[in-house]
Parts: sequence; C-alpha cells; structure tokens
Amino acid sequence: MPRCLAKVMVMTNNLEPITWNYCPNCGERLVLRQDDHEDRPHCARCQRYYYSNPTPAVCCFVTRADEILLGQRGVEPRRGYWGLPGGYVELGETAEEAALRELLEETELRGARPSLIGVSSQQSRFTGAVIVLGYIIEQWEGDPRPGSDVTAVRFFPKAQLPRLPFRAHRELYAIFDAIQSGATQSLPTTPQTQPIATPHKVELPPQNR
Repeated sequence: MPRCLAKVMVMTNNLEPITWNYCPNCGERLVLRQDDHEDRPHCARCQRYYYSNPTPAVCCFVTRADEILLGQRGVEPRRGYWGLPGGYVELGETAEEAALRELLEETELRGARPSLIGVSSQQSRFTGAVIVLGYIIEQWEGDPRPGSDVTAVRFFPKAQLPRLPFRAHRELYAIFDAIQSGATQSLPTTPQTQPIATPHKVELPPQNR
C-alpha cells in the first residue's frame, strides 16, 4: 500500500452544543458552577460536571481490487443512503476495536490491521458534534452480508461510487482516494485542514482480532 498520510479536519466554530439541564444519573436539576476557568452544568448531589464534548466515531474503508464496500443505511440519519461502515466508539474499547466491531456488525466481515488515515469533525443534530476516525482495513475475510443498521451491502467501483451522505466521510474518502492513487503530496486541503503524522498502523493483540 502507498505511504499513508493522516490529516485532521478542524471542526467549524458554529456548532450547537447539547444543553444539560438535569443529571442523567439522579435526576437532580443542574446548576452552573465554575470548573477551572468556565461555568459548566454541575450536579450537587453526584458532585459531577457535565461537558458538551464531541462524540467519537469511526468509519471503515474496505477494498476489493478497485472497489470499495458501502452499506445502505437502515436507520436515521440518512436512511436509505449508501455509506461507509462505521459507528460510535463504545466505552471501554479503542477506536481500532470499534472499527472492527462495527465492520463485523454491519457487514459480517472480520477485519484486521486497521490503519488510521485521518480524522474529521462535523456537527451532529443527535450528539452536538462528532469526531470521526477513518481506517483502512488492510485485511478482511468473509462474505459481505447486511447486518445491524444496514439493509444491503455492496462493493462499488470508484467510478460508480454514490455521494457519501456525511461530510466527514467525504473528507476522509478524499484522503483515502489520494492514498490509493499515490497522490499524498496533493491531498485535499482547506483553511480548516492540517497535516499530521505519517502512517499510523495499529496491530491489535491476538485476543482482540
């Protein structure tokens, strides 16, 4: 595979944070209290602050010759659109484990050797904002079948690839496409794009594969 160049897409400034009004643990009404240098919602009973942080998510690039695997979304947002396999990172797992888990859940493919190619961020009406990590799945096995959250899976030739429904995925696909074509010196850049490190290949321990 050509040398990877990961990039980070810096989030826009017009994000609408989710408003915390009540403690989800005990139901107590939250009050603003200073945490470090800023007032944040705080539960006096639980002694806990609540933050408006982006939600981490992952997406997977699975290839077969010059084709890329997409799943037709069976849930909102963008139900019915063809998109990259992926989803949210669960508590207690790494982003790499999340990528392989989501791939298995949505396509029934068992992947290995996830390689980080970039990070993108976008606003979300469900969580306020998401940070999406894109991974090339360098090894995989099985026959793709629709699993959870998708109604169909299919390999698309690049020339017939439908428009991906999420901006973060489109930005990560542009990086993926540049890597696949060997054009890493001309990776797409915007005023909100900054290059970071070179290939970040992750080897999971055997019990997690």
